[in-house]
Amino acid sequence: MKISRLVLAGALILGGCTANPSPHAVTEPSAAPAGPPIPVLAVGEAAPIDLLGDGHATITVLDAAIAAGQPLVVSVRITLDKAGKPIAGGPENFRFRDANQAMYEARTDAATFAPAFAQVNLTTAGQEAYGKMVFDVTPELARGGHVQLMTGRLVHAVWRL
Repeated sequence: MKISRLVLAGALILGGCTANPSPHAVTEPSAAPAGPPIPVLAVGEAAPIDLLGDGHATITVLDAAIAAGQPLVVSVRITLDKAGKPIAGGPENFRFRDANQAMYEARTDAATFAPAFAQVNLTTAGQEAYGKMVFDVTPELARGGHVQLMTGRLVHAVWRL
């Protein structure tokens, strides 16, 4: 008698694990928590960027132009509004993503496109950096693309062309 009750109890427990689970029993992987939204801006608009150590900077892609046979030339200004931990900014913080999702790294060419946007250490409120950087992309691929402000793989702001 005890054995039959034990078998019956086991069957009831195992019966809950049938091949026909209820929709409520389905578990799906949870999505990673979303980070802050990435500003999507037009060329000429400023991006307010929070920095480590309670600092704040304003970064603006002032102009983006491309002529036939020339690379895409982008002018950028960084203003340190409030000092936090010292930061360095420069062309290595910018990428261009074309309409086909290919990525291009920024470079500078002071001889042809002056003033070059050089890396700068931003330490004092009011400090500014300005210059031009170049992306080796054709006019056809530049259309529909955007300039990205990045730290490593993290995108902070996007300027659409």
